[in-house]
Amino acid sequence: MALKKNLKIAISFIIVAVLFFLLFRKLDFELFRKYLSEGNKLLILCGVLVYLSSFAVRALRWKVLLRHIGNFKVPELAPVIVAGYAVNNVLPVRIGEIVRAAIAGKIFKISIPSAFASVFVERVFDGLTIALILSATLFFYPFQDNMKIIALVASLLFAILFVFALAAAFSSKPLEFVVFLRRKSPKILSVFFDFSEKFLKGAASLDSWKKIVATFVLSMCVWAFELAVYLLISAAFGVKIPFVGCLVMLCAANLGMLAAPTPAGLGVFQGAIVFALESFNVPYEQRMAVAVILHAAQIVPTTIIGFIWIWVKNLRVDAPPQNLS
Repeated sequence: MALKKNLKIAISFIIVAVLFFLLFRKLDFELFRKYLSEGNKLLILCGVLVYLSSFAVRALRWKVLLRHIGNFKVPELAPVIVAGYAVNNVLPVRIGEIVRAAIAGKIFKISIPSAFASVFVERVFDGLTIALILSATLFFYPFQDNMKIIALVASLLFAILFVFALAAAFSSKPLEFVVFLRRKSPKILSVFFDFSEKFLKGAASLDSWKKIVATFVLSMCVWAFELAVYLLISAAFGVKIPFVGCLVMLCAANLGMLAAPTPAGLGVFQGAIVFALESFNVPYEQRMAVAVILHAAQIVPTTIIGFIWIWVKNLRVDAPPQNLS
């Protein structure tokens, strides 16, 4: 098990190295350094503060999703979310999501699978919200065909997931059907069925239209905070693009991050930002400066705060539970 875990970590860092090599190989380092040094530090600091403020909204959304388990307070939930993000920032394949559920189970004395299922539903709402925003931008800007295809595919995927979530919220039939298919299917498909069962169990917590609407509205609020961070960091580096350009950056980076195999989405995030800004004729070195600082503004403070909180609480994060079914 340890060998398999170490192999995953090694592969993730190899991917990071390859991605950064591809991103930096054609970079004019002197010009890049110039852009970095000229960044408006006050705006960058404001971006950091806005990003940290978003965790209050994330905690409120998680409170809504956990309401069927218990009545938790936002100040109790927020540091657990930050801790999960901190672990995601140093370990690959979003292990922090599992750690977050494990911490919640230990501190709040709740079912770890139920906590993990709620996190899973959060990610579906995040993906759906981002896909809807990206699809909406297609009506306001003449994007290249490849960007339109990405937007349409992402929107379709998360729309299907959302429909399944609604079905599972009001009926046990979808979960029963998946369990039936699992029994009849070869073991090679077990990963797919694990994914489906966790998603449907989490969706079962959306037991009313009021909760569904509240979760969606809070998801929009979360991404409004994130968008503000993108606007502030872009302004800090003098990037002159229309408002829709920041929307595209937000969507490209976070759709990539949802499935990024690298710690903190390193390489994936930077590549997505560089790709998104290419359509707006922003110089390559300026794009890279925005990508590097925008990512640092999010992962550095959360990693520091998250691990300080984990240390103060004397929690272990090196061995999250493997079985969350």
